[in-house]
Amino acid sequence: MKTTRFILISILIFAVALSSCKKDKDTDPVIKPPVEIIPDDNDPVTGIVTGTIAEADFDELQSTSEVSLNRIPHSLNKFLELRNQIAHTPQGAAVMMLVAMRIYQQYPIEGMKCLTAASTSPLIVQATNDAGNYEGYVMGNISELKRKLKDYSYLPFVYFEGASPANNYTPAAPPYIVNLLVNQYSYMSAGDGSTRIKVFVRTLGADSPRPVVVRKIGDYYRVTEYSSLYLAPKPPSN
Repeated sequence: MKTTRFILISILIFAVALSSCKKDKDTDPVIKPPVEIIPDDNDPVTGIVTGTIAEADFDELQSTSEVSLNRIPHSLNKFLELRNQIAHTPQGAAVMMLVAMRIYQQYPIEGMKCLTAASTSPLIVQATNDAGNYEGYVMGNISELKRKLKDYSYLPFVYFEGASPANNYTPAAPPYIVNLLVNQYSYMSAGDGSTRIKVFVRTLGADSPRPVVVRKIGDYYRVTEYSSLYLAPKPPSN
């Protein structure tokens, strides 16, 4: 009888201890989102928009532009600094998505913040944790983007001047230049009264320029559709 009682008491003590350990594990304040080490990113970053793209209706005289970058940053702070210089234009916003893609390729957590900062609905969703969170949001499903950036290490550079299949998509030396245009079908009125603009990014990696859709949110344009940017480019020829 005593043996049975001892066994029952031992089982009870073990169950209480196990429950306590699980509770401690679930509530342990030491468990935090992953930390990503970002190198210093203190050098100046400069973006220049040359040429004009009309922001309301198609105008053939305001249909082409180029955006030049002195370098590609890798931190959110420098990304936002660059955005402040060029994303007040539709073409600048399209280029910011290219920059965000490159940062995400190198530093996924920091890059998620940049992708989110460059985008708006329907691309973004409310964040459920702090990893990659920008102003309470993160990008939605980016599994295909992630896969393509892994499969094609040169993908973000496909859109920079000088990059071609013949040189393994190596862009010309900085400043990095992106050429963009719109056409008479680029302007789309939305139900809320805003205008979506389909900006086309030139590339030697495809037979035609790749579209990016943007709309203005406050002072800056943000991207609402960019899936064409991560379509597989032509394979390198060397």
